Amino acid sequence: MAMLNGTPCVVLEGSGRLADVIAHVAGFPVAKVTLSLIHQLLKRFFCQEYASFTELMVIEWTKKIQDMIQMSQLLTVFRISEDDHGDVDVAILQALLKANRSSGSEGRESWERQLELAVAWNRVDIAKSDIFTEESQWKSSDLHEAMFSALLGNKHQFVRLFLENGVCLRQFLQEDTTLCHLYTHLPTSCFFLRLLVKRIQTERTAAPLNISLRLVSDEIRHLLGSFTQPLYPLPGLAISYLKEDVSVNLQSKVPLKQQFSSVPGLGPDRGGASHRDPVRDLFLWAILQNKKELAEIAWEQCLDCMSAALAASKILKKLAEEDEEEDDEAKEMRELANYYERHAIGVFSECHSCDEDRARRMLIRSSPSWGHTTCLRLALEANDKSFIAHSGVQTLLTQIWCGELAVDNPLWRVLLCMVFFPLTYIGFLRYRHDDCLQKELERSEEQITVESVTGCRARIRRKSPVRDPLTRTPPGLKPLNCSMRLVSLFTSPQVKFYWNIVFYFGFLLLFSVVLMIDFQTTPSWRECLLYVWIFSLVCEEIRQLFHDPDGFPFNKKAKMYIKDMWNILDVLSILLFIIGLVFRLAMSLVLSCRLTISLVICCRLTISLVIYCRLTTSLFYAGKVILCIDFIIFCLRLMAIFIVSKTLGPKIIIVKRMILDMFFFLFLLSIWVLAFGVAKQGILINNEDRLNWIVRGAVYEPYLIIFGNMPSDIDTTQFDISACTVNGTDPLKPKCPVLNEDQRPAFPEWLTIILLCVYLLFANILLLNLLIAIFNYTFQEVQDNTDNIWKFQRYELIKEYYSRPALPPPFILLSHIYIFIRRLVLRKPLQGHQTFKEELSKEEEEELLSWESFMKDNYLQSTRQQHSQDMDQRLSETADKVDIMTEMLQRENNLNGTVAMGKRITRLEDQVSQSAEALQWIMDALKSQGFNAIIDAPQLASPGKHCKDESADPKTKEVEKKSYHVNARRLVYPGSNITRFPVPEEKVPWEVEFSLYSPPVLNEDGQVQSDRNPQGRTGMRGRGSLCCLGPNHILELVLTRWRDTEGSVLEFLSVWNREESLWELPGGLVQSDEPLSDRLQSIFGQRIYNRIKAKVVEGSKVYEGYVDDIRNTDSAWLETTVLNIHLDRTDHQLADINRMTVSSLGCDEVVQWLEVNTSTRMSSYQKDSLRRVAELHLWNM
Repeated sequence: MAMLNGTPCVVLEGSGRLADVIAHVAGFPVAKVTLSLIHQLLKRFFCQEYASFTELMVIEWTKKIQDMIQMSQLLTVFRISEDDHGDVDVAILQALLKANRSSGSEGRESWERQLELAVAWNRVDIAKSDIFTEESQWKSSDLHEAMFSALLGNKHQFVRLFLENGVCLRQFLQEDTTLCHLYTHLPTSCFFLRLLVKRIQTERTAAPLNISLRLVSDEIRHLLGSFTQPLYPLPGLAISYLKEDVSVNLQSKVPLKQQFSSVPGLGPDRGGASHRDPVRDLFLWAILQNKKELAEIAWEQCLDCMSAALAASKILKKLAEEDEEEDDEAKEMRELANYYERHAIGVFSECHSCDEDRARRMLIRSSPSWGHTTCLRLALEANDKSFIAHSGVQTLLTQIWCGELAVDNPLWRVLLCMVFFPLTYIGFLRYRHDDCLQKELERSEEQITVESVTGCRARIRRKSPVRDPLTRTPPGLKPLNCSMRLVSLFTSPQVKFYWNIVFYFGFLLLFSVVLMIDFQTTPSWRECLLYVWIFSLVCEEIRQLFHDPDGFPFNKKAKMYIKDMWNILDVLSILLFIIGLVFRLAMSLVLSCRLTISLVICCRLTISLVIYCRLTTSLFYAGKVILCIDFIIFCLRLMAIFIVSKTLGPKIIIVKRMILDMFFFLFLLSIWVLAFGVAKQGILINNEDRLNWIVRGAVYEPYLIIFGNMPSDIDTTQFDISACTVNGTDPLKPKCPVLNEDQRPAFPEWLTIILLCVYLLFANILLLNLLIAIFNYTFQEVQDNTDNIWKFQRYELIKEYYSRPALPPPFILLSHIYIFIRRLVLRKPLQGHQTFKEELSKEEEEELLSWESFMKDNYLQSTRQQHSQDMDQRLSETADKVDIMTEMLQRENNLNGTVAMGKRITRLEDQVSQSAEALQWIMDALKSQGFNAIIDAPQLASPGKHCKDESADPKTKEVEKKSYHVNARRLVYPGSNITRFPVPEEKVPWEVEFSLYSPPVLNEDGQVQSDRNPQGRTGMRGRGSLCCLGPNHILELVLTRWRDTEGSVLEFLSVWNREESLWELPGGLVQSDEPLSDRLQSIFGQRIYNRIKAKVVEGSKVYEGYVDDIRNTDSAWLETTVLNIHLDRTDHQLADINRMTVSSLGCDEVVQWLEVNTSTRMSSYQKDSLRRVAELHLWNM
């Protein structure tokens, strides 16, 4: 019944009972599925249960099995083998696909339904082999729904397949609603979704839960960094957000199209989202979910692939940092971030090896798709040390470090020109501008050479002069003059750095001289110069705090400033200097003063109060102490200067890491020091109330023991009562331990010595060796990456000195005055970091991105080649191919085996039959010779227990080759609940004896049933739902026309049958005195009906005979006559029919012109009639 309703069926061979019976006969023709064969199979698979089966049950099962075999499009047999257990899903999916192909769906609808099934089952192999074939032609819009399902289901193989077969991401994500819908359906376990929900709840507590592009943009900007611009700028949101926002309501049941149709300004021609990149949008969506495969597919489609990889690294590291709850997920995010960092390095390496200038330009190019930031800034913010350590990036930083000077200038020449600057006028130093002139000269000479060889003016397509991204002026034909050379020298970050080093050493020398030699009560000129110098340093720190080319607010700039450890040292040193200066200058104020205050009381008494203020020298000395400590911090600050050194820089990084390790070690050490110190102090000393001696005994002395200073008070042999005070009255001596009557220490000496030994064991041996091991581990860990770390931190120093004024302290005050006047007085903005960002024109942008995309393809190809050359990978791929070939061979063998088995059974049956006939002939011959058997001869070739071998009847053999009606033997009669008597294929002819045949009767009406169905038994008697007993005549018309005057397409008029879901020819039952059916009048109308009625005599008879209809019975059946009437384009009735087809679209019976072909969904006999009509008109179906 399920298959009769169109439900596909999968039969598992080997599962036993009827399933094995069906599986064995599934490949046989229906005529071979006889009662005798079913008897044999039932006896084989049911064993002892077979004896309980009645003949009627076997007949019914045989009929049902024959019906199932005839519906081969709904039947799939899965043959289980030891190596094939995992392919049951493939069999089920193939069954669904076969059923869908045979359903009422036509054309594109059928393919889309099949694709939907393949995506739901995630079988991309079936989609490649059965759906995306040469017969199917897909448009991008046809695959959008399947693409959406594949993205939400994380089915990356289908996404790649769709992209390969025509999906255009620009069309797929053209509407903002699609992207919003993707973010709306993020899985609940996605951490980014939780961030969005948190942001929504923060901004709108009472509003329904909405996810909008503005919210997504804000959260992505939070992950990328505030230095980027919003990725999804919406119209009207420059000042205030969410005036008109694109959002998807998670709680609303309104369809998405209706939700977004009311939002104005968000169509494909909107003006706000000027840089919507669909590939970037899909890549971001996948990265935010940590979906590696989907992100990889989208990244391969990106034009700005290097920026995309670095942005992904930054986002993933930020997500991993904020996702503290899920350690495993955070680990996966970090691994994926490193993976895309390696992608960025690979693409940049490919670019750098091809064209170094273009590659360096890519680093500082402003990317519109990624918030108008640069690859260099993204790598720095993402802490991608390996990318920054790349030789190409370091070459760019070196060029920025040298400024306008050439990179290959020796250091000694630069230092010499810093002192004797007139040497720059004679070409002692090379400038990058000179290199540009040299290249231009070589290009001109090349052109002249070509012209001299060819004898004519060469038409060389030369690129327009491109502005060097690292120079301040575009290259020209004029060399630099003397003033420009001098300015270029002293504005170089390298020269600024060297001058600052020299003057910083001078500052430390002046500071040390003041502290050791010239620290007087009244400040000397050296000390005043020191104050001016410090003031210039303070002004420079203020400038650094407020200087920001990215336009960050002050709180953001303050946080960024404090994050730098060297800035913390600068602030600490300045604060200590100010405190020391206040204490020190207190002595130089007025040493004594006299103040007279007169108070006039009501009795006119005058009281004179004289106050004398004398400042002691304690504040003066305290100020000097603070300044001495401050000098230490200024000396430590000197280490930051040497970070630029390739030798000292990595060592400073190691020292910083070791200092951090030492702080954690001190925590462990303090536990043992305090434990031993307090225990020792409590055992030796009784009630010590002097705080300084308590700290000395409990902390200081145990700490000195670690360095070998053994205490003498825990051993009674070294006790000297004169070295201590008994009552603790002497502040310069420690208190004596508890004494006995002999004035000797009374504490247990054995206990204190044991405590000391244990303390030395853990503190000196265990903890100190632990510290050494920690230092060694840190050194090895940092040493392996110290080069990358140093190259990464080198950028900050280069950036600082690039933006720093040219004059060193204290002369830098002149630059500060200039900046103050320019910014606050003249209100003119300062120039930003032009070297670190470059805005390209549209043509240059497209050219550079195309070149980058080409380099990315080369990188991916080389990566795949390396991956394929890996021995393990090659073995794995070979094993996969062998498995696939084995599976294909097994399937082919199974299919061939089924056919072969059927042939073998057929041959075996023939041989058994022949053997039985031969034996019977032998027995008859022996009897004729007078030989009598002792016992009766057995019956030969018995097919079963309850039946005779009816197939041996010659009449049966004669009719086996005929094809019988199928629809007329369906078990359930239409329009009733009556079930037909099961009639197997071999029992259909009336000539074949069928003693058990007892069909039910429907609508006999008391008439004598003299006629019998000419095609055989149907399992039902009576009139049924037909009009009369015997033949019921119908007339069907094939009205044809040519679609155009050239006769390119032959079309026929068809009517849609809603109940059967198929097209049929117009017609119906006719009376003996009427040439046409009354149903045609209701379909066509009176006017068209009369015109067609007049043309019936001109029609060509295509077919006349029996119709295999589900309403047929043994006593009543349908016979049809099919006439073809061809309408010429000049006929008047053709125009009326065309108007009628248009007006019928909204009616119950739809009438349409269809092309004459085999794909039209029609009954089999009507298709045969169409084939004859096509032959009649010489048309190839």
